[in-house]
Amino acid sequence: MLSKIQKIDCHTHIFTEEIRREYFSRTEGLALVMQMPESIMANPDCVATVMSDPRLFLCPCIDLKRPIPPQLAALEPHLDEYKAVGLKIYLSYQAGTAADPPLDPVYQFAGRRRLSVTFHTGLCSLVLPSDNDLEGSSARHIALAAERYPEVNFILAHMDDPYFEQCVDIVAQHDNLFTDVSGAYETGTKEGNDVQGAIDLFCQAVHSRAGMERKILYGTDFCPPIQLGQLDEYDETIRQMFRPEDFDLVYRQNCLRAFPRLADFLAQ
Repeated sequence: MLSKIQKIDCHTHIFTEEIRREYFSRTEGLALVMQMPESIMANPDCVATVMSDPRLFLCPCIDLKRPIPPQLAALEPHLDEYKAVGLKIYLSYQAGTAADPPLDPVYQFAGRRRLSVTFHTGLCSLVLPSDNDLEGSSARHIALAAERYPEVNFILAHMDDPYFEQCVDIVAQHDNLFTDVSGAYETGTKEGNDVQGAIDLFCQAVHSRAGMERKILYGTDFCPPIQLGQLDEYDETIRQMFRPEDFDLVYRQNCLRAFPRLADFLAQ
């Protein structure tokens, strides 16, 4: 059944031609690419890589260490050209919370342009520089932003690792919140060393609230240069976490609801 479902990977870092070739040599479907601030990792070819492939779509980053309004102004004329479907904010890596007033222009911009906002939440990569502001990325703060901006969809990437059940509880209570377990199996992490143990934890969290089959997105965080080259592990996670009749929701339909602008590009 999985082979008949078109996958939409909601979270990758396919920012070079080499990464793009490797990804599509191992899987099919569509993928959203999360641009990174240069202070976290240089990825100057990110936009060009997305534009080169009709299967890729962009979530430009908002760098919390730079003034925000100029970033939005520079981005606005290029949203269609870049195939932008959302924005990415690197909480934890960069100190701040989703409820901070300086982020209001981001949400207002997203609301006007039908863009979704993905946040890094929880623990950070083992190999990237970080402010390690875990409290700042808490799902509690994102819920406050979601309540103030109900017209904007917010995606809590990585299920606020390690606060999985608390994250699920908050996501379940807000129509405009979604989450995923992308990046869970990074080489060298506890989860990467014990995939079945991690799946058991994710299943326990997801099944703590009803209806999560409509709130979980398929995402991998694919980026081999930073030890995130796993793909099969996410298929196995979904196989164990959901019923076969829910696979299309998790692999495809939820992403289309979470990122409404994506449908505009797919219709072209």
